[in-house]
Amino acid sequence: MRPVKALFFMAVAGLLTSCIPVTNAASPSTEDATITIHQGTMGLEFHDSLYLNGTSLIPLADIDWHLYDLFDNSTIALESGKLSNVNAVSSGIWEWNLELNVSTYDCTCRLVIGELSNADSLNSRVVYLGTSNHSPYIHEFGNEYQSDDRQYYLLSAQDLTINVPVVLPLYSINETFVTMSVCSAPSGNCLEEMVSFTDFVSTTSNGVLTLDFELDSVQFDDGYWLFDMTVTDTLLHTSNTASFRLLVDRTQPTVLLTSDAQAVEDSTPVEQLVSELPVVHEDEEISFSAVVEDGYIGGENRLTWTLVEPDGSRRAVAESEYVSQSIISIHPPFSGTWTVELLVRDTAGWLTVSESQFLVTNIPPVVRVEIDSFAVEPNYTITLGSDEVWELNGSMSADTASDAQSLSYTWYVNGNTFLAGKAVLDSAKFSESGNYDIRLVVEDDNGASSETQFSLILENSSPTVQNQPRSAFIVASVLVSLLVGGSITVVILRSKSSDSELPKWNVKSVSSQPNTDDETGQL
Repeated sequence: MRPVKALFFMAVAGLLTSCIPVTNAASPSTEDATITIHQGTMGLEFHDSLYLNGTSLIPLADIDWHLYDLFDNSTIALESGKLSNVNAVSSGIWEWNLELNVSTYDCTCRLVIGELSNADSLNSRVVYLGTSNHSPYIHEFGNEYQSDDRQYYLLSAQDLTINVPVVLPLYSINETFVTMSVCSAPSGNCLEEMVSFTDFVSTTSNGVLTLDFELDSVQFDDGYWLFDMTVTDTLLHTSNTASFRLLVDRTQPTVLLTSDAQAVEDSTPVEQLVSELPVVHEDEEISFSAVVEDGYIGGENRLTWTLVEPDGSRRAVAESEYVSQSIISIHPPFSGTWTVELLVRDTAGWLTVSESQFLVTNIPPVVRVEIDSFAVEPNYTITLGSDEVWELNGSMSADTASDAQSLSYTWYVNGNTFLAGKAVLDSAKFSESGNYDIRLVVEDDNGASSETQFSLILENSSPTVQNQPRSAFIVASVLVSLLVGGSITVVILRSKSSDSELPKWNVKSVSSQPNTDDETGQL
């Protein structure tokens, strides 16, 4: 028998190991998840002695059992202690049993292996001890759906059936009475007093209690509703009061999608305004905002934005384009008709798709020609020497970011195509003096073009430039030179005229011998 028993325990251990995840035994929060009780979850009755057994994936030397009265001091243990027997059946698996004298108790109680704070359906049982004070007990509802701040059941597109987690005495497993009250509770708390609710059907069979809500029978507005319920057995013993939330949502959300680019004039008819598309230029900002109404407070709507470009390609809105969940701001780089699509999914799963189109217009290039870093304005006349080295540079012409790299340049001289594909026209292209009419046409990849034209005179004489910054610079240099030279001359002349003429004495040498014949000095 021993080998057979050992093989049996090894098989059970393998099955438990495959079904129950192994957790860290040192973590108290996972202890109770690894302890199981073999007896079922229906009401267990014990008169004089209680017997429970089960298995564990953690050592049980430091684990206690606790007995609580569910209707009198349900958090203070009536009794506690160590398990009666613990046997190791294989590596990491233990079997245990508990035998307890309960002849002094008459209660609806809970027995927990481990801590009450970690009690669940695996490591605890509702037990009816003695012969009296036996009442139905409703466990905390494990609601069907859960959001950030609430749990709830959903009544939306079809009827709803709720399985009530209730434990019943054996004599009432096929018959109970359910009482419910309800209030509107969008934030989880009642907005007004609870009222009686009877638009449901309850069914009890073999200790399983179900509540049926028919979609057409529940006369509720869309929103969150809070229910309190109690269960009464055939001996009129009433359970504890349990609560659950119900979300009623029968309709799709409504979405108003608007943009800030639609120009509205007082004289514009409404029909014309609806038919016209908002218009922006390339790379110009356009924003879209959405107002979502779901008919009740507390809904959690999810918005998904999509952009459809003029060529039909689709892309999600980039993170940098989000102002908020309901507002986007984009800079469309290409011309054409764009579409903004918005998919709204409400809390109940209803979907609404909205879209808005707008037109992006192409901006023509801005032509700019420079010579020696000075801009050549339209209709200028530039005069240069035929032997002078120069270049006319059109590369400073501008366009939007999407078109700037694709600009094409065409130079026309005296009405004929002279140079194509180059942004610079230089002196090497001209071998003779003369008068030339120059025209530069700049075109982007959308076919939009701009142009400028001016005159170029090439002379054999010294180069002069009329009506442009070089001529002004030369004239200014000459004027400054004359002014400086004149100022110096005036200063010198004034200096000479202001010098005083002093008499000069020419003293001839006088002999050391006195000369009595001539004693006069000559000036």
